[in-house]
Amino acid sequence: MMPSTVRQLDPEALGGSALSTAILRREPDALAFYAWDWGDPEHRAQAATAAAARPVDRNALAGILAEQNRAWGASGNALTRTDVLRQPESVAVVTGQQLGLFAGPLYSIYKALSAVRYAEQIEAETGRPAVAVFWLAGEDHDFEEVQTATFTDGPDVHRVRYAPDAAGGPVGRMTLEADALATTLRQLEAALPEGPHREEVLELAGACYRPGVSMRDAFARLLRRLAPGLILMSVDDPRLKALAAPVFEQEAADWGGTHEVLQDVSRQLEAAGFHAQVAPMPVNLFAFTEDGQRMPIDPEGEAFRLRGGETLSRDELTRWTRDEPERLSPNVVLRPLVQDVLLPTVAYVAGPGEAAYFAQLKSVYERFGIAMPIIWPRLSLTVVEPGVAKVLDRYELMLQDLRDDLDAIWRNLAREASDTDLATAFGEARGALHALAVQLYRPVTATSSTLESALGAAQTKMVKALNRLQTKTVRVEKRNHDDIRVRLERVYAALKPGGTLQERALSPLQLAARHGLDVFVDLIGAIEPDPSVHHVVRL
Repeated sequence: MMPSTVRQLDPEALGGSALSTAILRREPDALAFYAWDWGDPEHRAQAATAAAARPVDRNALAGILAEQNRAWGASGNALTRTDVLRQPESVAVVTGQQLGLFAGPLYSIYKALSAVRYAEQIEAETGRPAVAVFWLAGEDHDFEEVQTATFTDGPDVHRVRYAPDAAGGPVGRMTLEADALATTLRQLEAALPEGPHREEVLELAGACYRPGVSMRDAFARLLRRLAPGLILMSVDDPRLKALAAPVFEQEAADWGGTHEVLQDVSRQLEAAGFHAQVAPMPVNLFAFTEDGQRMPIDPEGEAFRLRGGETLSRDELTRWTRDEPERLSPNVVLRPLVQDVLLPTVAYVAGPGEAAYFAQLKSVYERFGIAMPIIWPRLSLTVVEPGVAKVLDRYELMLQDLRDDLDAIWRNLAREASDTDLATAFGEARGALHALAVQLYRPVTATSSTLESALGAAQTKMVKALNRLQTKTVRVEKRNHDDIRVRLERVYAALKPGGTLQERALSPLQLAARHGLDVFVDLIGAIEPDPSVHHVVRL
């Protein structure tokens, strides 16, 4: 499968915050909150030099990542990529995502393959070896955000759900339960559309998502197949936590300083007409409890308290950061810093929301003495399959037109399809029949008075015939209008499932079932690596 047509749209036409739009457009007021201009080749070269010089324990890192990726089925060239990180001049283009069911929505795949594409670009521009790394965000505990996968079948939207008996703690550590998983896989089989690769996709999903396997490992194995070319990375590993311990220690010792700079830059963003994506919290660390729950750490006088749980003295928390860092987990503010202590990160590939919260972190990076990477927006696209393209062309619609309510578009199209006001036309016809009867009355009755009743009967028959014709015509018109609505419902389900952009909702397994497991490599390879536009790709 190769895309046949690619069209580019201004992302503003599809909605988005003022900040995310300004980032894509490289507006100076927005870029002032970042260390680099993602679109400037000179900045990319300088950021690569800074990343390569970062004091990273490359040998330890490469060894751990090789072991992790081997456990997820990597071999050969896939493992060779981890050895690239041992080279002192090498850099990493990093991205990551929560562990959504069946690899999450489409944008998870697009982010991953954007990182692969950008790493190739960095290598070509700078001559430095560059690898793409995908951060498996398995320590997040927002299970409800990741437990469903969305599929469409004509105008219908179906959601497949994994609902275990017990859910809690880090999502990545959750072990797939046999009964709940069996239900989920049956739902998948019912929801997955027909296509030449349907059985292959079902087999792959069943091979990755097995009872007793963790959510993290299932996600990793599926992602590795759908988005080849990545090094996968899980920081939920005591060895990596030990390498990141200095970040935890500094936050525990000076959380107030971090909080102060976050509040300051949040005010600056709002003064510049933008928004603060993340509400600053006092301590940017979580702790794992004995039963595996991930709890925020709140300051309490000179000590700390695990929210709803035990109290920690300052010395105890400091000891954890040094001796047991695996008991700690970074929040959304600290996670990027942990990432960039571990990796020689030249760029982080971000979605709109992520790019927005990185605008709050430049001063935090400086405070921790870590070089901030390029924040490079991911590639964004909508896939238009042939049947959907036919409807769009028939009614001269574009993707941005779907921002309007379906009912409003339907009414406009139905109105345009009806060249004649049927009620008025048939009303005028009845008037013409009556006028004809009046015109004929005198000559007919003059011939014979007995013909008056015949004239009345003829008029009645013609009016009844006209009424029957109107009923049939209205019925056909309604059927035509209903057909328009059904076609529109199919388009909305395909391109705006659940009212949001396709890439933010639809499961990648849907496209894979119809077009093969390599469809995403083909899609990303067919478009220009330009994140400043939204790519509409026709198959």
